[in-house]
Amino acid sequence: MRNQKMKAAALLAVFIFVACVAAAADIANVAGTWNFKVTGDSGNADQTIVIKQDGTKITGTFKGPRQSGTIDGTVDGNNIKFHVTARAGIDYTGTVDGDTMKGTLAARGKTGDWTATRAK
Repeated sequence: MRNQKMKAAALLAVFIFVACVAAAADIANVAGTWNFKVTGDSGNADQTIVIKQDGTKITGTFKGPRQSGTIDGTVDGNNIKFHVTARAGIDYTGTVDGDTMKGTLAARGKTGDWTATRAK
């Protein structure tokens, strides 16, 4: 009986490990430098965002034509969400597809669209 319990516990541990590895593999890799093109209520702008990733958590730096700052957010599968902390905060949401991303943003009551490509 004790052997069966030990085998069941070992099998459960292996299953949990495999599930964790599979879940981690499903998280998009967004680390790196990204070139953003933004269009919206406030006009058009080019931005550069450098992202550091630790699992689902992202941090980094933001540089736009009129301000710079830091970012913090999350990646869930291929969904990305982050906030720019700068003179005027900006909230980004979108999806990741390899070396490209796209989505929407909101800042000071205005909205816009963005696309991004990973710098090579």
